[in-house]
Amino acid sequence: MPRSRGRSGVWKPGQLGVLTRWVPPVLIDEVLAATGRLEKRVRLLPARVVVYFVLAMTLFGDCGYRGVWAALTAGMPGRLVPDPSAAALRQARRRLGTAPLALLFDRLCGPVGAKGTPGVFWRGLRVVAWDGTSVEVADSAANVAHYGRHAKATSRPAGYPQVRLTALVECGTRALIGAVFGPMHDKEVPQARRLLSALRPGILLLADRGYDGYEAIRDAASTGADLLWRVQSGRLLPVIQPLPDGSHLSQILDRRSGDRLAAWQRRKRSTPPPALTAMTVRVIRYQVTVTTADGRQHTSMVRLVTTLLDPARHPAAELAELYHQRWEIETAYYGLKVTLRGPDRVLRSHTVPGVEQEIYALLTVFQLTRTAIHDTAHSAGLDPDRLSFTIALRTTRHTVITAAVPAPTTPATTALAVLLHPRNLTDRRRRSRVSPRCVKRTLSPYAYNKTAGSVGRKAPATITITLTPQPDPTGTASP
Repeated sequence: MPRSRGRSGVWKPGQLGVLTRWVPPVLIDEVLAATGRLEKRVRLLPARVVVYFVLAMTLFGDCGYRGVWAALTAGMPGRLVPDPSAAALRQARRRLGTAPLALLFDRLCGPVGAKGTPGVFWRGLRVVAWDGTSVEVADSAANVAHYGRHAKATSRPAGYPQVRLTALVECGTRALIGAVFGPMHDKEVPQARRLLSALRPGILLLADRGYDGYEAIRDAASTGADLLWRVQSGRLLPVIQPLPDGSHLSQILDRRSGDRLAAWQRRKRSTPPPALTAMTVRVIRYQVTVTTADGRQHTSMVRLVTTLLDPARHPAAELAELYHQRWEIETAYYGLKVTLRGPDRVLRSHTVPGVEQEIYALLTVFQLTRTAIHDTAHSAGLDPDRLSFTIALRTTRHTVITAAVPAPTTPATTALAVLLHPRNLTDRRRRSRVSPRCVKRTLSPYAYNKTAGSVGRKAPATITITLTPQPDPTGTASP
């Protein structure tokens, strides 16, 4: 690679392999200037180099600092590359701080799906989902004091401190539209409220039943986005008007109004119901039956509420099937926490600013990889689901080591052609599978300490969705 000199007069390797196409050196320099991190004197490790180094730490998470540096500079002539110590690289990270990586992720996050991308839109609405997860970090005193450990009253605290992370994901591409994180004592719903600014008209937001509070639904709907949320079985949803497709109009109440209406119903008053603080929604009830290959069946009831009130434009059967795309965010979290970070691996930073910097780098590299997959699939006319995230990461790591940086005019498919090889493409339609909710890793390797059925396994299954009969429209709460 030819020697590159910036304003500081020192070498600047402006490459992160194929990902340089989406995070070019000029973008790094803009972020550094905006956050006031440009060098004031000539350094062996300029700020731009350190940004690429922090991103490379995510790609080579199983390597120490000098191993990451060796991978980042492997494709450069040896006479041009300095040989910093691990301590020098650690100090360079501290000088850089969190702000440049946070701003870089803010510049790169957002939906990437185009109008013609399969699975991105449903009846003109961009399908997205939000949910929370946790990320384990190094067991240092600073991290424990700030983030805390996950624990229940009936169990011992977790072995590592954990960061609570909530993300908004585009279901069709699994790209990150936004993400926030903080200590474990942060709750998922308040974190999700910080993502409301990313919602707008033309979006259909999917959410699990942990977000079904009146205030959360009201605030999300006030952005102009449409909602399709699962609600808990005990949520009071009186029948206001039955609809021809088996759904019905109802009102979701705030906590105080719900208590007043429940008391009014219990007493069977003949007077009009009390004044309520409520929001009109449409309720869809259906039964999901999972049949495994050995003939066993499991049945569960699901209730959804949606702000799409017209059954002619938005049929209940299609919405019931669409809701299960919410699982795409779980697949995205698997790619982020297992495929990219590495299974059973914790983040390496022992300080809070280092953890924040590392998480923003993790989110940035994940977003860059998802963008690369989408652009490659779109240019080839394929569904992004058919391209492997694992192979994309493996290819990216190879291009970093070999310093294979595509020119701006080079099609993405040239740099990621391995993704399009027939042997690497998944089936056009994946088989339905079930994976029971249970402990995936037993606490002891000894057979006598294992709980029966504690180790889960995926199994092919047939999933049937059946809309249930219309509830009795007497004004009583649905079960």
